[in-house]
Amino acid sequence: MDKLVNQVATVRRTLNSLFYKFADEIDASLTAVLARENFILIGPPGTAKTMLVSSTSKLLKAKWFYRLLTKFTEIEEVIGPIDVVELLRGNVKRIYANSIVEADLALLDEIFNASSAILNTMLTILNERVVYDGGSIIPVKTWIVFGATNRIPDEEELQALYDRFPLRVFTKYAQPDETEELIKTGLRLRQRYDQLTPAMSMDDVKKLNEYIQSYVYENIDGLVKHIAPVVASYLDHIEISNRTRVKIPLYVMAYLTVAGIEPASVDSPTLRAGVLKTLKYLVRDREDLAEYESFLATHMPGNLSTLYDLVNEIKALVANNAVNIARERLREAYNILEREIADAVTYRFFYVELEELRSTLEMLKSQL
Repeated sequence: MDKLVNQVATVRRTLNSLFYKFADEIDASLTAVLARENFILIGPPGTAKTMLVSSTSKLLKAKWFYRLLTKFTEIEEVIGPIDVVELLRGNVKRIYANSIVEADLALLDEIFNASSAILNTMLTILNERVVYDGGSIIPVKTWIVFGATNRIPDEEELQALYDRFPLRVFTKYAQPDETEELIKTGLRLRQRYDQLTPAMSMDDVKKLNEYIQSYVYENIDGLVKHIAPVVASYLDHIEISNRTRVKIPLYVMAYLTVAGIEPASVDSPTLRAGVLKTLKYLVRDREDLAEYESFLATHMPGNLSTLYDLVNEIKALVANNAVNIARERLREAYNILEREIADAVTYRFFYVELEELRSTLEMLKSQL
């Protein structure tokens, strides 16, 4: 099992080397793959959503299906065309090869723009992994379905479909001052994409999924004891359905596996960190995302919550030109930051937050 966990870690490292500031998107998508859960990327066009799924498919040696959906997209473009030869013989049969039915991973771009016929078909695929085709029930081989969209649907008829993507990440454009690094990373991806070779197979993914599920079911009491209180506190900020709550232990263990930690090696601090990170992928919209950030700031391990409070205090002192006190608080903040960076668990899971805090402290230092 160590070998499979290391292979996942290799896939993660490779993707992180190819995409600029895409850690959340990469971790969430691989968590979805290991948990076998539908996953949606929400954000403007041109933020590498399609390229992420395509690159992941190559690294997993997965057969993938892609379709950009519009209201004019025909159902045949998704589940396959009618076999004309059989039709001439009086038989109504469909050719499922090269359709979503035969894929390992599927990406449906702008999924909420599809016609009602496709949306209804997608609900059965997402829920049951079958297609009702005439009088036949056709099993769908797709391991997970990725969705991509630039909007969260507000139409009532689309809510059921959106809810079938419980794991979600919001993408965004890079900032103007990040353009240089973005271009370098983007060109590196274009250069290396065609040469990407599999780091593991879909059979390996399925073995890991079975292992994670077995571990969760065999250790329900211990896992829930640590996971439930954090989730219960989170529910004071953000609503999560019963259906999704039940699956959170699976998501957490899948996330930790993506991070390179075998489930049997997980201790309490690592499990708590995994829960805090996984909850970010269960938000419904950007407003929920802001609530998550506030929740995280007050529930982070060690002295990170204290550090967030200290940073806010320094900002207020700088605004009020209380230079001497601000410098003193700044020294305290740097001391806490260095201690937290030295903590292996904290840095492993919260390095993005730590680097953001460091950047903020550097900015405040420059103002004193």
